[in-house]
Amino acid sequence: MDAPVTVIESIATLLKPYGIDFREMWRREQSAQNDQADPDELMTLKAAADFAKVSVWTVRRWCRKGVVSRKTSQARCGRILISKRSLIKFLENLPC
Repeated sequence: MDAPVTVIESIATLLKPYGIDFREMWRREQSAQNDQADPDELMTLKAAADFAKVSVWTVRRWCRKGVVSRKTSQARCGRILISKRSLIKFLENLPC
């Protein structure tokens, strides 16, 4: 849902005295919705590991820690699918 900028700014102004950063909360929510809206942006564990140039076990560890978004497929085997967007975001923030 797209809210007018004036509404977001008004809410942010009201919540500022309470130490709540509404703008950041709104950005995170929008980002989460965008991740859910792009099902074609999901990768298998192997593809994600190849993309990041790490082992499959490293990608699994990142998923357990919650630094990379994952979903389980609807298939009976329950294959783990990695969000390409969250993987790219995580890799960009890694120290060199």
